[in-house]
Amino acid sequence: MSVRTFLTGSVAAVALTAGSLAVTAGTASAAEAAPKAGAAAAFTVWATDVNVRDNPQSPATCDGFPSPGNCPTVSGKLQPGQQFEARCQRKGETVSGNDWWVFIERGDSRGWIASYFVDTPSDQLPGVPVCGA
Repeated sequence: MSVRTFLTGSVAAVALTAGSLAVTAGTASAAEAAPKAGAAAAFTVWATDVNVRDNPQSPATCDGFPSPGNCPTVSGKLQPGQQFEARCQRKGETVSGNDWWVFIERGDSRGWIASYFVDTPSDQLPGVPVCGA
């Protein structure tokens, strides 16, 4: 399952309506999305102007192996102290010794950032699932 399919399904999977729980199909089944729907964790970056990368023409290329070459479109920039939601992470092109990339959402921006720039001591972010796992 692609990262975007998972996220679309996760967001659409659960809706609270008039005090009752309604489950919608979305693009991923509720069974697939349920264990990961609440998996977003908040983080910040330590560097200025960290690119949020995407590839609208070929999302599968970008999602399969995040890198500046595979994700050439900059859909936003993060600044120190700005919180973002880390949805999932996977290995991609190595940046300064760290090969983990994070699929993030912040406002209207969503896409990949190199984990190297996230303000945490670990290469792999704690509490964030591996994409597609």
